[in-house]
Amino acid sequence: MKFHHLLVFVTVVERGGVVAAARHLHVSQPAVSAALRALEDELGEPLFHRPGGGRRLVPTAKALHFHGRAAEILGRCETARAEFRAASENKLPRLRLGVMPTIAGRDVVAVTAALTRGEPGWSLHLREADSADLADRLRRGRLEGAWTAVEEDAANARVLWREDFVALVAPGHRLARHRSSGVGVRDLDGERMVLRAACELRGGQLRAAGIALRAAARAARDELALRLVAAGVGIAIAPRSLATAEVVAVPVADLGLRRSIGLAWRSDAPAHLISAVLDAVAEQAYAVGRSDSVGVRPPP
Repeated sequence: MKFHHLLVFVTVVERGGVVAAARHLHVSQPAVSAALRALEDELGEPLFHRPGGGRRLVPTAKALHFHGRAAEILGRCETARAEFRAASENKLPRLRLGVMPTIAGRDVVAVTAALTRGEPGWSLHLREADSADLADRLRRGRLEGAWTAVEEDAANARVLWREDFVALVAPGHRLARHRSSGVGVRDLDGERMVLRAACELRGGQLRAAGIALRAAARAARDELALRLVAAGVGIAIAPRSLATAEVVAVPVADLGLRRSIGLAWRSDAPAHLISAVLDAVAEQAYAVGRSDSVGVRPPP
């Protein structure tokens, strides 16, 4: 099975057809078609079908499963190539770490500082993206690890903390005095909202929890959203860890929305570097008093 045939197949699936794949790979359309035919001949069955006899290629169910395997192989090859080049050029070992944009900036800064102090013999590259994009980049070998949403421990994943979503309000807001006792969803009725574009929650989840959305503003970045909240523009529903000294986190007893944050990594990632990241994130969670920190174990 040739590397080029796998590359063409994965590109056709992800780009949606021969024309787009040829353009992306900078080859001719006949070359793409020939590579697909060669791979199908080797596997012994078609990988695509054309609904209604049209030109659009749709992967078969088996082809979609094979795509995951093929993309993983390509990712491992890319990792091996990068490591070889780094060794040839005497570069420091590299760890590409993805980070969800809803991880508090102070946590990212503290962990990065701890890692660069504690592991001077390697280079840390940060990439910010949502959880779906991070998962895709991990699978394709474009990241070694991701600080992201992790629902439960697995062979290549650890939950580091769990936290509730709360109402973030300005210090002078009427709800701020309930920072200890908390409020109910009904107490949020009529409040204007600062909507966070990066929020993991969707409007349907908030409405299902009983929150009517009356948008006062929408912010692409959480830093801006918190500034708007602090200025009294509206309140925001956000993970507790995003609260800063400028806003007040108010528990909402019957909201029932939580998230689990952890680290996921590739099986071929350097184990000692992954262990260093796990330790640094866990230490930061404890340092800021995150009550639902669940601790870590070194990767196998």
